Amino acid sequence: MVLFSKLETTKEKYTSTKPYPYYCQDSFLESTFAKELQQEILQIDDSKWDRYENCFEKKYTLRDKYDFPPLLKKLFDEFTSKSFVNELSEISGYKLLLDETRNFWGVHKYKNGDKLDIHVDAGLHPTLGLKKQLTVGLYLSYNFSKENGCALEIWEGENVKTPDCKLIKKIDEVIPYYNRFVMFTCNDYSWHGNPEPVCAPSESKRIFITLSYLSDNFNYDNKRVKAFFIKVTFIEIFKNF
Repeated sequence: MVLFSKLETTKEKYTSTKPYPYYCQDSFLESTFAKELQQEILQIDDSKWDRYENCFEKKYTLRDKYDFPPLLKKLFDEFTSKSFVNELSEISGYKLLLDETRNFWGVHKYKNGDKLDIHVDAGLHPTLGLKKQLTVGLYLSYNFSKENGCALEIWEGENVKTPDCKLIKKIDEVIPYYNRFVMFTCNDYSWHGNPEPVCAPSESKRIFITLSYLSDNFNYDNKRVKAFFIKVTFIEIFKNF
């Protein structure tokens, strides 16, 4: 079985996207596998999730990255396969390397009120010292619509190298629809997040599966090993109207 679709973009289209390269594609996973994987994730016991709740983020994250259930493991095997990594390398323009520590792997669930503020990701892997080059993700949200909020927002902003850097304006948003794939290049300007809290029925779930690829390209200013967050203010919101 072919688990997911070939990416419907090119290096030229992807790398020319502003304010930084990003891309999304619907109906990414084979339909039967997508539905079975979604149900597998929904059935994972609550005790296996960690709760993150601080001034920047509220969400649940699957704790053990080395004990995935069968279908989730199969998905990550495909995400880290030679053929897919080569495809991503060709599109992104960088020779991508796997995160062997799984530090940048994640499975996240959001409930009502949960969110993730606008930020630029870590520039470097905390132990390997390699560049965090490309992030991909897959939404397998359950009973979730545009009206439920918590879209992935793409922002234009200043270089993250300075502590007083500022956001300029929101450029786009990606609704976390079921079976939607997203990818973006991690550079000094890749401001993103889902700061609008979830507002949905209690049975709804915003589910996001993600991992990042590394490179030995160090032609960036961002040398942080943790994400850098910015709160979206009323002034910045007003600029979008």
